[in-house]
Amino acid sequence: MKRYSAEEFSRAGDQFLGKPYAEMDCQEFVERCLRSAGCVLDLKGSNAWFRRVSDEGWTGTPEDCVREFGCVPEGAFLFIHAFDGGEEKRGYHDGKGNAGHIGIKTGRGKGAVHSSSSRGCVAESAFHDRTVPNGGWNMIGLWHRMDYGKTVNWLLEHSTAGQPMPEQERKRMALTVKSPDGGPVNLRKSPGRSAALVERIPCGTEAELLDSAGDWSKIRVAGKTGWMMSQFLCETPPAGGDGKTCGMPQLPDETSPPAGVEKTADKRYSVTVSGLTLEQAREFCRSWKGRICMEVSGE
Repeated sequence: MKRYSAEEFSRAGDQFLGKPYAEMDCQEFVERCLRSAGCVLDLKGSNAWFRRVSDEGWTGTPEDCVREFGCVPEGAFLFIHAFDGGEEKRGYHDGKGNAGHIGIKTGRGKGAVHSSSSRGCVAESAFHDRTVPNGGWNMIGLWHRMDYGKTVNWLLEHSTAGQPMPEQERKRMALTVKSPDGGPVNLRKSPGRSAALVERIPCGTEAELLDSAGDWSKIRVAGKTGWMMSQFLCETPPAGGDGKTCGMPQLPDETSPPAGVEKTADKRYSVTVSGLTLEQAREFCRSWKGRICMEVSGE
């Protein structure tokens, strides 16, 4: 089954901010964003979308979503839902209630984007993974055709079966950012050292594995999605540790190099490290505030 990127779906909404409601109502807005992710559908209003997602995925309150999936993921469908009989006027007699409005969870800014009749345009609105009182966002939809990341996808596929996620599988997807000096690590827009920088992520931050390509991993971390070199991610913190190094050697103190670090005649430092790949050894030496300059060789 082809899955459409929830991230692309969510971020497509930015291009329509300010678009007049008269040109794009809430259903048209959502469907235009879906087209940006490669999905072309033309349903009849927010009630039709609520039923499509309910039949082919999961629906529940924001609180239910957090309990079952750990979060309300970026790209989730947002609904304003009520059992007020309004659906019958639109030809629905299935007891699923009236979804009078639809939007998208963004994971940034105010948290939601939608085409608002009261504001007259596509706009952001407040949503922070909990029910918005007084007629606000109160129902979440996760569709099987969307790619929300491996963890949510697995839980979504098994939610109706009531199966808990295997501990080994959960651990494999849960990562921690590491670095040899405890400093921040670059999160990039795409895999590659020259790719645009998204954010500098503090060491020890928990992340979720979404995908991998060569030496790079696509992760969701600190509310952002991007690519990080896999060597700066570990599956679990070391026993009794603080999760900041994940087994990588601690860097020497700037003013007092430890045993094994020697200053050579040309005023460079030389150091021998073990248990690292060649690339990790180079990074170890680069990271000590530029104080270690060396030729690295290894098996």
